[in-house]
Amino acid sequence: MRNDSFYAIFPSMRLKPPTSIAILPLLVCLFLAFSLWLYASMREEYTTVVDIPLDIRLPQGRTLETEINSVIRAQVQGAGWQLVNHFLSSSIRCVVYVPEKRLAKNDEELSALALTRQMLTQAIQSPVGITVQRVVTDSLPLVVGSIAEKRVPVRPVLDVEMREGFIIAQTPSVKPDSVLIRGSRTMLRRIPVWNTLPVRLRDVYEPLTVQTALDDTLAGLVIVPQIPITLNLSIQQMAEVQFEDIPVTIAGAPPRHPFVIKPERVTVALRGGVENIARIMPENITATLEYRDILANTTGTLRPRITLNIGEIQVIAVKPDFMRCSRRTAVSQVAALP
Repeated sequence: MRNDSFYAIFPSMRLKPPTSIAILPLLVCLFLAFSLWLYASMREEYTTVVDIPLDIRLPQGRTLETEINSVIRAQVQGAGWQLVNHFLSSSIRCVVYVPEKRLAKNDEELSALALTRQMLTQAIQSPVGITVQRVVTDSLPLVVGSIAEKRVPVRPVLDVEMREGFIIAQTPSVKPDSVLIRGSRTMLRRIPVWNTLPVRLRDVYEPLTVQTALDDTLAGLVIVPQIPITLNLSIQQMAEVQFEDIPVTIAGAPPRHPFVIKPERVTVALRGGVENIARIMPENITATLEYRDILANTTGTLRPRITLNIGEIQVIAVKPDFMRCSRRTAVSQVAALP
């Protein structure tokens, strides 16, 4: 009785069963409402600025001398779904055909021409329903030359950190060591070598073979073959050796020159891969002074040049590092006679 009288006085305090909510029908209604809104929005006309891919079609044997932007900007009008289709698949394109009659007849000459806004507007290819109102991009200057071919060496771009006590014993070998590139004749004259993509190696302590590719830094101007490049690195443990009593000679001197060098022999310290160091003999080391350097020298001392005819070896020290050069005197010449 007490509980019934309490709820009779405070009816709002009586507990009620929870109301069930139909989630699935609600989601279906929301989806249908969104679909109707999207359908109506996509049918409406919009005006916007878009980036349009630019394609320059040149006569056979011709190419661009300078890099240009790959897109132009234009203000277009069309239905929403057509504009969305362009953003997804680039349905609007600008294809410019350059006739041969506008180019120089001499292959060695360059042809300069400008693509005006009117020319770009006329070259735009757009689907039905999209109208190009105006081209925002300024006129484009073009410099056209003749295509040529050139074979250039391949230069590896390496960033290698060796484990302590190891070195690169030889210049890395590249296969293939050269490639045939195609592009503007004037552009190819300025290209002595072609780089690979950067290769970064850390804690290297054994011979390696690395696969890489050619860099494509001049895309659109130079055509580079897409071929694999193999780099072979000869890694050896580092070793040092010292050779004494290496004779010093004067290179390029006449048979009876008046100069004497003191001392006549030097000690040479070398560093390299342990396998390369093991193959070095004293006769592989040459210490020379150039005769023309002696004639031009005013101090009386010169540093000898050390030449090795084997492997990738580093000269780390020469003792003494300077030689004294002096002219023979009459007394020394008589004393030297038998």
